[in-house]
Amino acid sequence: MHLTLKVMRKNYLLAIILSAVLSITACTDLDEELYSSIPQSQFGGTSEEINSLIGPAYGTLVNYVNNDFWMQEITTDEYMIPARGLDWYSGGIHLRYHTHEWSARETPNFWRFEQVTTVNKIIDLLDNTTVEIENKDRIYAELRTIRAFWYFLMLDNIGNVPIVTEFEGELPKNNTRKEVYDFVESELLAVVDKLTEEKSTNTYTKATKWVAYTILAKLYLNAGVYTGAPQWNKCLEYCNKVVQSGLYELEPNFFNNFKVKNEGSKENIWSIPYDADYFRGYFIPYQMSWHYSSYLTFDVQFSSWNGPCAVPGFVKSFDLADARRNSFLIGPQRSSTGEVIYTRDGITPLNFTIDVRDFASATENEGARLFKWEVEKGGRTHLNNDFAIFRYSDILLMKAECMLRTGDEQGARALVNEVRERNFNPAKPLSTLTLDLLLKERGFEFVFEGWRRNDLIRFDVFKNTWDFKPNSDPADRHTYIFPIPLTIMDRNPNLTQNPGY
Repeated sequence: MHLTLKVMRKNYLLAIILSAVLSITACTDLDEELYSSIPQSQFGGTSEEINSLIGPAYGTLVNYVNNDFWMQEITTDEYMIPARGLDWYSGGIHLRYHTHEWSARETPNFWRFEQVTTVNKIIDLLDNTTVEIENKDRIYAELRTIRAFWYFLMLDNIGNVPIVTEFEGELPKNNTRKEVYDFVESELLAVVDKLTEEKSTNTYTKATKWVAYTILAKLYLNAGVYTGAPQWNKCLEYCNKVVQSGLYELEPNFFNNFKVKNEGSKENIWSIPYDADYFRGYFIPYQMSWHYSSYLTFDVQFSSWNGPCAVPGFVKSFDLADARRNSFLIGPQRSSTGEVIYTRDGITPLNFTIDVRDFASATENEGARLFKWEVEKGGRTHLNNDFAIFRYSDILLMKAECMLRTGDEQGARALVNEVRERNFNPAKPLSTLTLDLLLKERGFEFVFEGWRRNDLIRFDVFKNTWDFKPNSDPADRHTYIFPIPLTIMDRNPNLTQNPGY
């Protein structure tokens, strides 16, 4: 399926995407034509057409928050999908994700080569056009940054993936995780000075220099996991580049970053401009999580599936005074006019509990539900809220972690308290900071933003037990990366499966 983007009601959205003809829907056959209005053989006749080519590369981000993103979340101590009778059992797959007993046949799919192929095809078209390209260096830099981001995600989740920079070629072989790490690093360092430093509505959602710096900081933060050689000082260096730009600051209200109209956030470094009409991905967390009758509470135009919920111990780890605890929907539920809502038996009032008694047979009421993004009255399945891939609070907490790990507890604690301050009234600063407390703080700050697995692995506690995960992971820690999906292995005999699978 192909979708030609029209002028969106969000006039701040990617101006480049708006002029492009994208292929961005749930059908992901991106190996064929990228354009549905202009034949590819005729494309490139004008500089405007050349400049619009970058649109499909940004279009790949629409599926960043996809089903596999949420399945990744349920492998952590933060999120889970209990079976509720026959609902959500699905042969036990969601239970196995949570207990780290998945197989190569049923793993989340983080093989992002459809996205990489899209970028490679655009680069190939630019390389082969006779049209003079305006701002060529910047366009190439943005394309390579987007591709490096997808490779960073594959590096983090799968590790040993092929490095492919040509649109066409033979079936590739795996590269080592260290080689993929080196590729992501070299790509970003090669282009970062060609990216714009501008932060404005014109560059909102674009790959700027500050986005590239943040990806590098994330890369170096986890270098010990990826290569065996920690790079705390390099991570600190790139965090400082973002801090010293003076372009970002913490929002005084944590939830400003998650409003329906959150494009004005001073904190969000790189966002995906979701739009319920024109830029829809799988960013439908409330439909997945809320009870079947929650539409009565929030006056929305969609029914929900009563599935995913928070892990009880994770919710209980929050200070009751921490405003970020409001990222969960807990307690009795009433309609927008104040009437009691009942479960499907018509007798039991709907009351979201924190505790879940039986992971394999939970009731309709059990489990705190997701409630982090502002709910739009009359909203539909797909949210209009933009999704922040990177926020400035992450820069501050990454910087704090590097400082703590290199011996500056006082400086690290000051940064953590700076992030905490807006969430407590009166303020409740930490008097001491340990790695365990810092990991908890990252959990409080980034609920359901996709970083919990990454954090647990870096702190080497992904193997541990937690609610409804009674057994530690195998000693070889092969669960710290996912397998290459068997569907991919079947199509490419040159690939070697990750160890342990």
